[in-house]
Amino acid sequence: MKKIFLIFAATLIGTAALAQSPDAVYKLLRQEWKVNADGTSDYHYRHEVQILRNRALVAYADKGETFVVYNPDIEELTVNEVYTVRADGSRVEMPQNAFIYQLPSECADCGRFNHFRELAMVHTGMELGCTIVVDYTIHRHYSLISQELNLVRECPIERLEVNVNVPEDQELNVHLSDPGVLAFKPVVEQDAHSLSLRALNVPQRFVDSYLPADELLYPMIHFYNGVPEFTPAFDQQPFRGASVPVTQRMTSEDSKENVIAIRDLVVDAIHLNDIDPAQLGYTHATAAEVWQSGCGTATDKAVLLAAMLASEKFQARVIGENADEVSVVIDTMEYRLGVRSKSPMTLYGEARDEVKTVTLDGTFDAVLDTLVDGFFRMTLPTIEGSPAVRATQLALVRTAPLQSSACNIQSDVTYRLPKGVKLIGGKIVRSLTYDGIGKVEISIKQSGAKLRVVRNLKLDQTIVPVSDYAHYRELLTLWQSIDNVMLMSK
Repeated sequence: MKKIFLIFAATLIGTAALAQSPDAVYKLLRQEWKVNADGTSDYHYRHEVQILRNRALVAYADKGETFVVYNPDIEELTVNEVYTVRADGSRVEMPQNAFIYQLPSECADCGRFNHFRELAMVHTGMELGCTIVVDYTIHRHYSLISQELNLVRECPIERLEVNVNVPEDQELNVHLSDPGVLAFKPVVEQDAHSLSLRALNVPQRFVDSYLPADELLYPMIHFYNGVPEFTPAFDQQPFRGASVPVTQRMTSEDSKENVIAIRDLVVDAIHLNDIDPAQLGYTHATAAEVWQSGCGTATDKAVLLAAMLASEKFQARVIGENADEVSVVIDTMEYRLGVRSKSPMTLYGEARDEVKTVTLDGTFDAVLDTLVDGFFRMTLPTIEGSPAVRATQLALVRTAPLQSSACNIQSDVTYRLPKGVKLIGGKIVRSLTYDGIGKVEISIKQSGAKLRVVRNLKLDQTIVPVSDYAHYRELLTLWQSIDNVMLMSK
């Protein structure tokens, strides 16, 4: 048994080390935006990425190929350099037949975007330790810039550079947000018409579960060039001439259920084309066009959803760093809805930190599962308002904050037991408190034919910092550990 334990422990240590070791590293990642005096603009991209592990090239990794999607109607793509520097320092130029022009897969099911093109660059000369260099420019026939840039990538960056320049008759607006979660500080130099950002040794993105939104984790830089920002709008009566069966999905008197039904319709009925708004010149289709074509970008789908909600008298607007979410007001509370999947609706803005207060009491007949030899099991119901996070899915150690939900649950329920049934082991009493983090109280006691179950949970934090994670996990583990009661015949 000892030998087996040692092997298991060694496996855990090895797995942890493997998880912390990056597959690749950007030696350089440079992005540049320049607005020209003639009303056009240029986007210049360059990366030099070194391969550290085979996993960066095989399976689902993305370093063996580079894909560039562009819109030939308003963009011109020029490949400046693509080559591989092998571990011995020799340089392998990419042959012409390794450049493949194709229709992007996300555009295949939508006639509105069949003119888009994707350049697939299949890299050659790859091996462990090699460095892949990609450099290209996209010339755009418009001058608007509106960019929300996450400074963190899927692998570490040794040197990050961001440059933005606009003409003197335009003003460059810049906002850098830094939640302070990652220990690196970019150096920013800017004036009214230019921006220069430099950062060394940028860590990779977190890979933990239950992560908060990107803007709460990573430094983000938002810049735009004096032209009004890209703010998706929608017609309040968008469906003239279009048949949108919203009412067929709204079968409940509950406003939340109706909002979810409308969102689910948009998710199911509209094919998603995941195109950067810049590739459309920061324009979007009308809600009616999106519905009639059955496809659209994430912004298009958000515009459609907001319009559908507005047509049903909900207060709704398009939000999100990529304009791909919708805010809707329900009973004075503001909620956030995604359009990419049927993910749960979450509180938004100041309401995000609202504490879920639940009070549950009463007397009910116990529902027992009959086991063998006179034993019974009573499954305790999940209490509405409990965190969706499962303690069994949480690692012992965490490197990133955890997205949870604050709550205050007070449950005192009495169950009527069948005659001759008793609680195994006598009463159950558990409690645990951590100031500023939360409290759990559980009490299960039998008195005659009645079983009183008291379950109280108070969690003070919507986002749990790493410093409080161990105590939060302990509270959640206790709360979720007693989800059924074992009984037996007397």
